[in-house]
Amino acid sequence: GYATWALREFLARINRARPISARCAKDNSRSLRVLTKCGFTVVGEGQGFANARGAEIEEYILIL
Repeated sequence: GYATWALREFLARINRARPISARCAKDNSRSLRVLTKCGFTVVGEGQGFANARGAEIEEYILIL
């Protein structure tokens, strides 16, 4: 889809000398799928504030 295409294009254009991290809400399976399709791996879990939700959420931590 469009999100996978956009992430792949972004990753192709940036300096990847350092690891790239991402965070994804545990209940957002579509975003998790986009990240894993682009090579990210879940390395942990945590909590973070989601501005769009106005609340703390459970999330996955991913590394590329």
